[in-house]
Amino acid sequence: MLENYGYEVLDLGRDVPPEKIVGTAKAEGIRLVGLSALMTTTVVSMEETIKLLRKEKPDTKVVVGGAVMTKEYAEAIGADRYAKDAMETVRYADEVFA
Repeated sequence: MLENYGYEVLDLGRDVPPEKIVGTAKAEGIRLVGLSALMTTTVVSMEETIKLLRKEKPDTKVVVGGAVMTKEYAEAIGADRYAKDAMETVRYADEVFA
């Protein structure tokens, strides 16, 4: 959906280690990282990724979503924004890149 609205997306795939996400964000100058959780077991990795981003690239915003994610859970793990669907992610990207 982001690509449809003119954003360049680097899809790193599934089950990506936090270090790879942060390393890519640093190397590519990424300003917005999107993370999705379809199973509760992946939320732990999301939280680790957010903590590492805050430490190593604090200027990067993080949006999270997915089947098991809620706004409250997103806040608890330190995300900048919860998106209930892809269009909400586009609206947040519009804010970040305004």
